[in-house]
Amino acid sequence: MLNRPHIEFIQAQVLPWKRIGPRLARPDAEFKFLSRDPDDGACSILIRYPPGWHRAGPEHIEAAEEFYVLDGMIELNGDTFSHDVYGHVPARATRWSMSAPQGAVALTFLDREPVVHAGEGSALRVTRVDALHTPWDMTLNDPRLAHLGISRKDLRLDPETGERTFLSMVLPHSEPPGSKGPQEHHPVVEECYMINGQLTGPHGTMAPGAYFWRPPGIPHGPFGTRWGCVMLIRFVGGRHVNVWSEGDAPFDFNAPYKPVLPGDMAELARVPWQAPPIY
Repeated sequence: MLNRPHIEFIQAQVLPWKRIGPRLARPDAEFKFLSRDPDDGACSILIRYPPGWHRAGPEHIEAAEEFYVLDGMIELNGDTFSHDVYGHVPARATRWSMSAPQGAVALTFLDREPVVHAGEGSALRVTRVDALHTPWDMTLNDPRLAHLGISRKDLRLDPETGERTFLSMVLPHSEPPGSKGPQEHHPVVEECYMINGQLTGPHGTMAPGAYFWRPPGIPHGPFGTRWGCVMLIRFVGGRHVNVWSEGDAPFDFNAPYKPVLPGDMAELARVPWQAPPIY
């Protein structure tokens, strides 16, 4: 699950949609690979369900799954997951039925190859979190990030491993004091998908659809934003800790796009994606 290359960052808009085959979960839907572990097949993907998509069970998959509905609505085992609702399905949990009557797009994370098995699995239940109606936690958790005004909505915290999935909001007009600041790194993987807004750092400005997979120990920052942003962030492989540099690095709202990408993604991002004009 952790043997993935450093991706920082790519706009998902440049990645191609592919059709899911019959052997894997969600056949006949479409997906975009954001990142994938070549050893065990663990992956982070966007899935696009066409209107009327339906899957009848019972069936189960070996992989544990997290998903966040970006658009549309998914029905799973009788529960409804509309936009801005998060779900966690334990590995081997029985999936009695799943559908997307009007279609949907979901950001999805699987901790191994999602091979489908017919028949009942375990009786473990699906977790559902209505993020849209969950209040923001506005408490300051690191004084060195105070200039960003970060607020959080926790979606999942594994009590054994410390792995965590949450929404992070950064306030508008957030800029490092003096246009410089220390860099941070973590002893675990940090993974991020930009849901809305923009955030600028050393690798350029992330727009909606931006994605990174950052292995442990990679220095990053400082960051700033003109009009704020909301991101889904996961810390994978253990508990999140901020480790700070001694010196400062510069910040510039005009930082050019300088991605760190594996070969196949580097080819797709050779011509940088441009956000459409707003006026």
